Amino acid sequence: MLTVFVPQRPTYFGRLYPTASLWAKFLNMHQSARHPTVLPGIEAISIISDRTFPRHSHDEFGIGVLLDGAQDSWSGRGLVEAQAGDVITVNPGELHDGIGRPDRTRHWRMLFFSPAAMAEVLDSPVTGFEMEHPVIRKGNARLAVETAIAAVSSNHPDRDQIEEALLFAVHSASARSERLDQRAPRSLTPCVARVIDRIKAEADLSLSLADFAATAGLSRFQILRRFADEVGTTPHSYLTQHRVKLARRAIAAGSPLADAAVSSGFADQSHMTRAFSRQIGISPGRYRSG
Repeated sequence: MLTVFVPQRPTYFGRLYPTASLWAKFLNMHQSARHPTVLPGIEAISIISDRTFPRHSHDEFGIGVLLDGAQDSWSGRGLVEAQAGDVITVNPGELHDGIGRPDRTRHWRMLFFSPAAMAEVLDSPVTGFEMEHPVIRKGNARLAVETAIAAVSSNHPDRDQIEEALLFAVHSASARSERLDQRAPRSLTPCVARVIDRIKAEADLSLSLADFAATAGLSRFQILRRFADEVGTTPHSYLTQHRVKLARRAIAAGSPLADAAVSSGFADQSHMTRAFSRQIGISPGRYRSG
């Protein structure tokens, strides 16, 4: 739901509020696309526009990346300037506008979370929670948000991969973000080791981030962050890599491709083919034929 607020004053921060004739000019360049997601209450929006947007608010939390161009905006958190590469955020009910640079389009992609969806991602109530910084200039935050947008917009969405990506994106863009220790530990902590043992023992079963959190005795984000720190990849990625190894062994032993997919834990042969090709570099069929 979009709530539009029209200012009573003709100017703000020294800039004229667009007239009807100016709006006609702004209508010349505006493209937008909505990407449905497999998770309720979460959607991705991509916009390329040279329009000026009046003050308005959203009912959702928004996290995105300004990919090209630049814009100035007024919000309840002050005057905001964003440039290409910046992560941008907005909170539910927060009034803001958007003014681009003269004769320059801008391109941004956003993830919008309903409050209920954000509570599900955070695994806690959102009462009192907010994105404190409207603009974030941190490479790790941009990478996390872009990864999440790519995951939810994929033609072959993977729910577990999306869940992990969204957790990283939200924590990277919020005050809950903590600096990750980049030093490789000398040994795995017991909780991470338990998760790896479970992956190896139950790769043929349906395993979720919640399952890994329960095994580790941690929250979903805690095990996601700790696993990534210690192993170098996320639990879901590790699970997929292990399943590819199992499939490769099964195919080498002569199993039909469909059987190899099921026995190694993939939902079907097409899922196995995509993961196998990304990791091994050739399709399972070509691998089987030598």
